[in-house]
Amino acid sequence: MLAPGLRGWLLPREGLIAPIPAMAALHAGAEGARWHWARAVDQVLPGELHFADGGRWSGDWAVDARGLGARPPLPLRGVRGEIITLSLAGHGLRRPLRLLHPRHRVYLVPRSDSEIVVGASEIESEDRSPVSLRSAVELMAAAQSVLPSLSEARILRLDRHLRPALPDNLPFVHHEPGLLRLNGLYRHGWLLAPALVERLLGDAGLATLAEPADLEMSP
Repeated sequence: MLAPGLRGWLLPREGLIAPIPAMAALHAGAEGARWHWARAVDQVLPGELHFADGGRWSGDWAVDARGLGARPPLPLRGVRGEIITLSLAGHGLRRPLRLLHPRHRVYLVPRSDSEIVVGASEIESEDRSPVSLRSAVELMAAAQSVLPSLSEARILRLDRHLRPALPDNLPFVHHEPGLLRLNGLYRHGWLLAPALVERLLGDAGLATLAEPADLEMSP
């Protein structure tokens, strides 16, 4: 049950996604793709990938979605984000919940009937060290103020990573013959990506990039 006295807006079609299972599903669905795990890409040019180890790949189209790996020339910065996964049986939350607060942009997302994700800090730093006590306390206190029953939740995971962001915090979409670029999705990458990819392919005049057997992927 939510804390008494709260007021809010209902967004009936708001989306949510579990990124880790989604990544696993995307990987499993990429039949015929040739993966280049842990092989850094130094440069992406029309129809070409240049690897840090000196190797090169060429094809009809190259897609640059490297996040912070695309700087320079893109003026990207990393914005640190931390999230907490909590376990609480019967928490009762059925949809994403966002707290509008002058200091904390906190969301609560149900993953199951007993698991909730609380996020996310927004720190102008490229520090990749473990989650700080301050961030964890602030996130959990803000979440518990909305859903008081979280005081009995158990902490399952503390995660952190860097979001790729441009100076205006808006996505970067670019196409030219043989090359597609998508970057700077900041806090909203998972939910914006499908629409942005559709727009990018439409602008480039492509119904689809290639058959699965023609894909080369370098995570």
